[in-house]
Amino acid sequence: MNEKILKLLLKLGILSSGQINEISQKIKPNEDIVFFLIENGYIDEETFLKIIARHFGIETLKELSFTDLDENLINRISIDLILKYKIIPFRLENGILKVLTVNPFNSNNLSTFRFLFKVDKVVPVVVPPSLMESLLSNLEKKDESIVEEIVSQFQDEAVEEEEIETVDWEQALKAAKEEAPIIKLVNAIIYEGVKKGASDIHIEPQEKDVVVRYRIDGVLRVFQRFPKRLKDAIVARIKIMANLDISERRKPQDGRIRLVIERRKIDLRVSTLPTIYGEKIVMRIQEAEKYLQFTLEDLGFEADNLLLFRHHIWQPWGMVLVTGPTGSGKTTTLYTALQERNTPEVNIMTAEDPVEVAIPGINQVQINERIGLTFASVLRAFLRQDPDIILVGEIRDLETAEIAIKAALTGHLVFSTLHTNDAPSTTTRLVDMGVEPFLVGTAVNLIVAQRLIRRLCPKCKLKAKEVYPQEYYQELEKNVKNSIKRVVENLHKRLNKEKNPQMKEKLVNAIKDYQNLYSNLELYTENPEGCEYCNHTGYKGRMAVHELLEITEGIKKLILRGANSEEIKLEAINEGMRTLYEDGLVKVGKGLTSIEEVKRVLIGD
Repeated sequence: MNEKILKLLLKLGILSSGQINEISQKIKPNEDIVFFLIENGYIDEETFLKIIARHFGIETLKELSFTDLDENLINRISIDLILKYKIIPFRLENGILKVLTVNPFNSNNLSTFRFLFKVDKVVPVVVPPSLMESLLSNLEKKDESIVEEIVSQFQDEAVEEEEIETVDWEQALKAAKEEAPIIKLVNAIIYEGVKKGASDIHIEPQEKDVVVRYRIDGVLRVFQRFPKRLKDAIVARIKIMANLDISERRKPQDGRIRLVIERRKIDLRVSTLPTIYGEKIVMRIQEAEKYLQFTLEDLGFEADNLLLFRHHIWQPWGMVLVTGPTGSGKTTTLYTALQERNTPEVNIMTAEDPVEVAIPGINQVQINERIGLTFASVLRAFLRQDPDIILVGEIRDLETAEIAIKAALTGHLVFSTLHTNDAPSTTTRLVDMGVEPFLVGTAVNLIVAQRLIRRLCPKCKLKAKEVYPQEYYQELEKNVKNSIKRVVENLHKRLNKEKNPQMKEKLVNAIKDYQNLYSNLELYTENPEGCEYCNHTGYKGRMAVHELLEITEGIKKLILRGANSEEIKLEAINEGMRTLYEDGLVKVGKGLTSIEEVKRVLIGD
């Protein structure tokens, strides 16, 4: 290729044989001959373009505006490939791709673009090196501007990676020209997610772009859309941070990133999944120290449920199960319970997959099924470690369930989770797994089902009486009052049995509070327009609603005779259990949430 150009220039008298020998010695093996000739003054740009047009009949362009480029066409491939080959896709018509290039004789590079675009033919359009450099520079700046727009507001903040490497946010911005833009982009995506209080970050490749969504207060919202060409770079950067295999794109992978953002320790659980448009990434944001700051009073339990839950987590043996779907706050509830029981006199051991938060004073084991470290095998080992309290991250199979129940029946307090829709169906789920009904009825003390619902924004919520039709409001008010009455009834039952004077006083005060709420009931709903404080959603933050099923003698008899979950539920309600929906109504009565939100989460309306 080089020889062809040099021979032509020799024939035309533009170069001498001495100059050609000189060029052959100076030019590097992979250096483009056209760039070399023009940059070193052997030929000027205008002369070169005339030669290309006159002797080869190839189209040339002396001038071209950056705005004349086809953005959609360029976005079909990575900007890195354009910069590497110095070839810019220009026009695509009838299966023929025109590309801008300085050297039309590099057939290998042109063939690469024919393959990338899956076209029948690639036709070069020659531009001078100065114009090519200008266009490439503008493309690179535009690519970086996407990042700059996002990260510009974070100049005084710091993001640090622990263990793998440390990234100083401020220094990264100062070194913006030297630093890869994709590092800043990924840092900004994570930083903004933490800043907005997101629980999850979704990075989703689509046909024409990459969408970043945050789950805030349980609802996914689009944060930004990026050009499709950034997809592979974003995925690769996150995989490096999470210590995953960047070459493996066909199988799901799981990893962890540990960061310090604004002096807060943040854990990101990273999950990758191959889709038809590329790998999707979900990062679960977990702030370790938050788990350690909660008390049971912070978890949204109503007074009667709080007393019942606290009673059972202080029992010497038996099983307490917390149920609900992923993201319903089960881990927070269990960790808070463990924190309350965490004293030097108690040996607490946990088997988790993964270990969400390291808790001082507790022996935590990370499950690793690839090496045979399963829940069942770890539980067997626990029983030889003289435990008082055992946490099993999740009961997934019969073997784990049987060992956990055995532990509960032999003098240990066992906490665990199951994925069931409500508390009563948990008993039948265990039986369906193969656990004998008499073991379920004997070992399980308490089942807690829970969901997370959004809190009304305290700054812009509206009085429901001014929004709802009168008939609808009156019916809602009636239902809310009935749920509050059930709380008062349960507190009275506890008061009648209580002998401790201090506890009696607390119960009397709690009863007065709920009676006052009943008498002065004021219902609220969300402001559809919202305000700046709630990001115009009408909601700010989340809380839990609970359903507590105590395994009483009456419930135990039903389990033993093989009753279904509906029969168990009716008996539990007769004994004082409030359903998830009824507990949500109490929160509506307190002005903490709206009936629409309760229905959205618990009914689906």
